[in-house]
Amino acid sequence: MNQLAKYITLLHKSIEKTPQQQLELIQDISRRGFLKQVIDITVFAAFTSTCCAIPSEYSALLPDMGDSDRTAMTPAEANFLGRQVVLDIASQGEMLNDYDIIAYLNDIGSNLVSYSPMAGQDFNFYIIKDKQINAFALPGGYVCVYNGLVYCTHAEAELTAVMSHEISHVVQHHIFRNIANYNREQWKSLAGIIAGGLMTIVNPAAGMLAINSAQGLSVQNMLGFSRDFEREADRVGQKLMYNAGYDPHAMPEFFQRLKDNDKFNDNEAYAFLRTHPVTSERLSEAIERANQLKVKMRPDSVSFLLIREKCRVRQIGVIAALAFYNQSIKSKRYVSLDAQYYGLAWANYLDKKFINGLSALNRISSQPYKTHPAVLSLQAQLLFSSGNYTAANKVYLLGLDTYPTYKNLWLGQVDLYIKAPQLKLAGLRLDDLSNYYPNDGDIWSRIALVNSDTMLNNVQKYYYALGNCQYILANYKAALEQYMMAVNVKHADAVLNDVISAKIVDTREMIKSQSRYGG
Repeated sequence: MNQLAKYITLLHKSIEKTPQQQLELIQDISRRGFLKQVIDITVFAAFTSTCCAIPSEYSALLPDMGDSDRTAMTPAEANFLGRQVVLDIASQGEMLNDYDIIAYLNDIGSNLVSYSPMAGQDFNFYIIKDKQINAFALPGGYVCVYNGLVYCTHAEAELTAVMSHEISHVVQHHIFRNIANYNREQWKSLAGIIAGGLMTIVNPAAGMLAINSAQGLSVQNMLGFSRDFEREADRVGQKLMYNAGYDPHAMPEFFQRLKDNDKFNDNEAYAFLRTHPVTSERLSEAIERANQLKVKMRPDSVSFLLIREKCRVRQIGVIAALAFYNQSIKSKRYVSLDAQYYGLAWANYLDKKFINGLSALNRISSQPYKTHPAVLSLQAQLLFSSGNYTAANKVYLLGLDTYPTYKNLWLGQVDLYIKAPQLKLAGLRLDDLSNYYPNDGDIWSRIALVNSDTMLNNVQKYYYALGNCQYILANYKAALEQYMMAVNVKHADAVLNDVISAKIVDTREMIKSQSRYGG
């Protein structure tokens, strides 16, 4: 409430400010996640009616609050559905657990969201490993981007254009309205149907199996947005990317390039054009909006240039990637030479040519690349995989000193401790990490491994960790079974037993809650 009072005071004092300063203040409040609370207070309504009328020349830059029809799902239902779809897709093996890419997508995505009316709310961004050029958004702020999409973008602004478009589908509650007529008691079964529909192109057999269980429900009606929704997502998305500092011209330029190239496409790579039909009308409107705004020549970030190379290797394959990088470096046809060396090192790592990979990394010359956490992580992985544990740990320590929350660094260090083996050190590190990231399944799966009977043989911790793995996957009944085995271990740690007992109570409540959604 102190923060809320602070912003109301600032708004009151802005009476004497210029319209542009008033606009900037409102945008700042929005980015910090307080806009809705401020608007909900009646004193603000009275204030805006008398002293903060935004001039028409600025109104296009204000957050678009969208349609008022948002009652199809509660926030809890939206989060449940979106998370369940993500879990269903992950269970099909379609998610890519590349934490360099995931960290980048969440950094850039969170920044874009901070300029939207949903600033301050949790969004989660994932990478689908397929070569499709596509992306989609789910209720609850879950956004998935395909490997193929990142690979085919020519600039970071193009990637932000697609991500802003998908974020806008969530901000404008398009998904809510598309499934408003479905039985509210069947969210979990609905999640499986949506996941199946999304993955049909990637895995037709599994996808059609899920769709056939829809009992007459039209998946296309849920997943396919109307032209009005698509145009609205374009409009709001262009505003987001522009306010975040990216060139709004990148959106129509990218869509136009996909559309032009689609006629030569014979392998259905341009899935985006099927799920988001780009009409001439939409393109002309996007171009017109962009022309009314200033061009922003923002350079591509080091992170984007590195991440795109990781996606390139996965897109074209290791052998083709090795040939590509050797030729591009030789011919000097590249945007960034250091990014090419990184891609070459990554391809060598996947090809298990670790010395060649280290040689490529050692040729990186500029400091922003050499000290980037993705480069440090790959360097440590190459050293670790070549058996040089001491040197690898030095790199991990160096990286974690600057980037203590970077997952690929701390997870890689834990794996090194397990392999070394330095099991007690691994256990202590994992216990510490579990306090910081209690909902990270990678941590708990490793805690289970370290405490298994072939390692530290701590039965209570082993069952507790397995229970947490199941809990994170929303398999609450399986989690409860593991917790019960953990709490019944003889001569167990009393403090941990209290923690597990509390978890049992919570899990039983989650089972009841899940059953209300048709689980």
